[in-house]
Amino acid sequence: MSSREIPVVSDLFESDNLDLQFHELLPKCLEVKIELTDKHIDMVEKDTRTQAKGPGFFRHRAGRIGASVSGTVFHSNLAQPPQSTLKSICYPHLYKVNTKATRHGCEQEERAIDVYKEYMESNHVNLQIKKCGLFISKEHPYLHATPDFLVSCDCCGMGCGEVKCPVSVPNCNFDLYVNNKTSCLEKVNGDFRLKKSHSYYHQVQQQLFILSDKSYCDFVVCVWDVNGNPRFVHDRVKPDPEHSKMVLFKLQAFWRICVLPEILGRWYTRKCDVPVKMPGPNSVCFCRGQRGLDDVKCSNPDCPYGEFHQACLGIVGVTLRKTWYCPHCSRLPELRKTSTGKKSKRKQTEPSAVSQAALLCSTVCLCKAKPAQGERLLECHNAACDQGKYFHLNCLGMKRMPNNAKTTWQCKACKKKKPSSSSQTYKGKETKSVDSTSTSRNTSDVSSDEEDVVITNETTEPLDKYRSLSNLTKSDYNIIRDPNGWLTGEIIHSAQVLVRRVNPGVEGLQRPALGPARNFDVVTAECIQILHTGQGHWVCVSTVDCLPGRVKLYDSLYHDAVSQEVEEQTDDLLGGNLVSIDYVPVQQQTNSSDCGVFSVAFAVCLVFANDPRHVTFDVPRMRPHLLKCLKEGSITMFPSL
Repeated sequence: MSSREIPVVSDLFESDNLDLQFHELLPKCLEVKIELTDKHIDMVEKDTRTQAKGPGFFRHRAGRIGASVSGTVFHSNLAQPPQSTLKSICYPHLYKVNTKATRHGCEQEERAIDVYKEYMESNHVNLQIKKCGLFISKEHPYLHATPDFLVSCDCCGMGCGEVKCPVSVPNCNFDLYVNNKTSCLEKVNGDFRLKKSHSYYHQVQQQLFILSDKSYCDFVVCVWDVNGNPRFVHDRVKPDPEHSKMVLFKLQAFWRICVLPEILGRWYTRKCDVPVKMPGPNSVCFCRGQRGLDDVKCSNPDCPYGEFHQACLGIVGVTLRKTWYCPHCSRLPELRKTSTGKKSKRKQTEPSAVSQAALLCSTVCLCKAKPAQGERLLECHNAACDQGKYFHLNCLGMKRMPNNAKTTWQCKACKKKKPSSSSQTYKGKETKSVDSTSTSRNTSDVSSDEEDVVITNETTEPLDKYRSLSNLTKSDYNIIRDPNGWLTGEIIHSAQVLVRRVNPGVEGLQRPALGPARNFDVVTAECIQILHTGQGHWVCVSTVDCLPGRVKLYDSLYHDAVSQEVEEQTDDLLGGNLVSIDYVPVQQQTNSSDCGVFSVAFAVCLVFANDPRHVTFDVPRMRPHLLKCLKEGSITMFPSL
């Protein structure tokens, strides 16, 4: 028996639940019981030791509250759960954190553990360190934890460990680091300690709560100086029963009334429609009952229900925010961004360090303007910059801050002083050559810092984001012929070029590599675009026959939810005006490599005014057809049954 045969939380989904309203889903959620044996738990842990590299890791995480989000969940409002947290819990395979800081931490984790091991071996007897998988709580099977390692020695007994490798420790000086408001450390009686108010403390305590046979968790923070010498802080954290008791009630309530409605009936990701049956003049809530003394009112003035019984929502005793949307209205596309806070304007309490430094200059930027208090500026990180040092985005023709704004970004004049030795000329610009295959497959490579491109010459010719950068080769054709061949970005875009020729009035169809870099030209009319999700997968999105801001998703390997990467790329394509993405039920692929072929086929259907929902493709003939079209330079409808 393998862990694949062990039931998972996501198996609780039933299609009949899609027709239920929130108050009808909630009783089902309160009745859910999950039972796991010690054998099941050991098997899951063993099968997930490769963590993200193995399929079982995300399968058993889905629908369970992990230690890493314990702090976020505890501080959330049950009446208005954060959508990003919900999605990361319910669909961990789709919503992965992929920031520069996270990537850095993953890359340095092994080195940090080696540093810790070397230190501990000199002070402990028979020290043993080993990797581990995912642990599920037997008594509370909605909780899980994945420590970075397990540790034991003859003098201290058994424990676990959690490693952090932050990028924000100035000059590797932890005394300066603790002064940072976001620091996870504080200094107590001359020793560095993990802050009890920090989310990492919640993470460590949930690990100790689930791994009840461990008597401590070694919290390690490790950084390296410019010479590669490690600097680290080690804090031994003991179980805190009072903390666990305080947190447990909130975690269980969040799982019951926030997570399970999504798991059982896709409450937060299903399409939201206004109910046909409206409550009577004296009735309120989903249940259409009479008004009560403790009813809560939805902040949406057009809410079809108006007021709600707290008992029907499972939020008796929960403090509501000043602006509160009911479970129905919080899913409306026009209110979703407001309720999640994505578009809310936060007051800046103090000017940024860059803004403060710019005030010391007499003039800044290419425009030679006098710096103003609190203005948003981009700093050139070349110490010898003589072009103004600090720049306005408008003066640079930029819409947003680059990824490396706080680390290595340099102005064009400073970049010219260091031309790349391995460059190739294209339309007056010299850039480092980029492997289109790796660009398509790896989102982290595509979205890396802008220093990957060194500009040594400029022309006034605008960048063409629609033409192919090169002709397809024999190798590309062999990939298309191969039934297991995964289409590269060059192949996909060569097909898009042909689709564009069918109807030049259709917008989009830009190079897919622009998506992960958030560098699409904003579309202003009906568009079609093939996107790379960052998970080795291609999908097609389109605004054909859609209301403004709404987009249709054509995915041959749909996972019940739209990935965050697809949302962000689509929002960039629409210039930040995305309202909703609606999945269109289309033919599904039967292997792991046909996603690119299907995405092209969907795009072809749309450009020829055919609805992909009503087309069943003849799969064995799809690749030969695509190959023929690319060689002939003209594309037609794919063969169908």
